[in-house]
Amino acid sequence: MFKAERIQRIKEIIFERKQIDVATLSSLLNVTEVTIRNDLEQLEKSGFLTRNHGGATLNASAFPEEQLHTDRMDSLNIPYDKEKEELGLVASQLVREREWIFLGPGTTSYYIAKALSKRQNLNIMTNNFYVANVFGSNASVQLLFLGGRMQNSGMYTIPEDLNRELEHIYLSKFFFSVDGASMEGGYTLTDMNVVDIIRAVSDRCHEAIICLDSKKFEQRSFIRLGDLTSISTIVTNNKIPQDYHQYYMEHGIRAYTSYNLKPLS
Repeated sequence: MFKAERIQRIKEIIFERKQIDVATLSSLLNVTEVTIRNDLEQLEKSGFLTRNHGGATLNASAFPEEQLHTDRMDSLNIPYDKEKEELGLVASQLVREREWIFLGPGTTSYYIAKALSKRQNLNIMTNNFYVANVFGSNASVQLLFLGGRMQNSGMYTIPEDLNRELEHIYLSKFFFSVDGASMEGGYTLTDMNVVDIIRAVSDRCHEAIICLDSKKFEQRSFIRLGDLTSISTIVTNNKIPQDYHQYYMEHGIRAYTSYNLKPLS
């Protein structure tokens, strides 16, 4: 790896993680710690980072928070979404160490993955390229990626025979999102392939969990997944409309919000 390429990679890693130690960078880039220290010295002089004992920290003052979010998303062509980020943080707290979970298609799953990215001893199954990209550098995460025909518009794969792929699989939790939720139409999506994936994976998990940002309420899309009682666990924002809040309570549906990790009561 040439120096210019290595410097760029170091910047990407520190921009993502905010801080890192010399030994980890040395291992990741397969160069000596002396080389890494020289590179960090150069980046400190440019104002990109601040060196400390054994490592370096991103110089956050040089990057407004909005720019940090925007630049991070631009590399994957994902626009920053504060509500989905909140969903990801809440959903991540429902994941226990070593249990197998499935993160479905969509950018909401990307935000869940981001919230889990620093965790250890996770078992992740997915067909979402955004999710796979997040966990690519975390060696403690066991990632099982389902191959198949790529759906470019959604950056996910469609296995040739999903039921066969999942025949001997049992999952603890399945996190997915939908495009609309309404009292009359239930949960709806625009992509039939995603509907098929949701139904197949739901049949092989202990708990299916819809992650639904507040903008999706009172929206109705093309294909109906099921009514509002078809899924017993919801992760949503604290802006959930009052009538849906009441509906979930009356029907015994656990609805977790960013207030805390207790179901709405």
